[in-house]
Amino acid sequence: MVENRYTLACMARQSGKTTAYVAFCLWYILFNEHKLIGLLANKGDTARTILSRIQLAYENLPKWLQQGIVEYNKGSFEIENGCKIIACSTSSSTARGQSFSVGIIDEVAFVEHWDDFFTSVYPTITSGTKTKLIMVSTPNGLNHFYKFYIDSIEDRNEYNLVECTWGDVPG
Repeated sequence: MVENRYTLACMARQSGKTTAYVAFCLWYILFNEHKLIGLLANKGDTARTILSRIQLAYENLPKWLQQGIVEYNKGSFEIENGCKIIACSTSSSTARGQSFSVGIIDEVAFVEHWDDFFTSVYPTITSGTKTKLIMVSTPNGLNHFYKFYIDSIEDRNEYNLVECTWGDVPG
């Protein structure tokens, strides 16, 4: 996620995928300035739950790593260096008017009306030359996520593929 502009994570349930990008989000907002992370999930409640995990992780950082908090609520989190994370559902109107430095789309394979959503959100993420798009999901049949997955295996897109099967998870 740090070194690649586009990341596609195909991961089994309970493999630590959310924990990994929670850590990435914390690192990103702490060591950058004036950046916006869009945390998008197939359900608004899911996005807000993930944001609350980021907030909890932030609260448990050593005090010397923390910065002043500007905004702290169920839908957004902003710190004094100008970095902000917003939690939204994956609807076609979600990202209109936003310019994300990082877009994280959780459970991509389960996003309904994918074409409408992706058509509206993709330009808000890829408008810059250093913006990042991280798509994370467990598999869900032969759908849009499967196409991204196969295309990344066969080098037909720019996504760095990260995989973790159920057999990779200890216990």
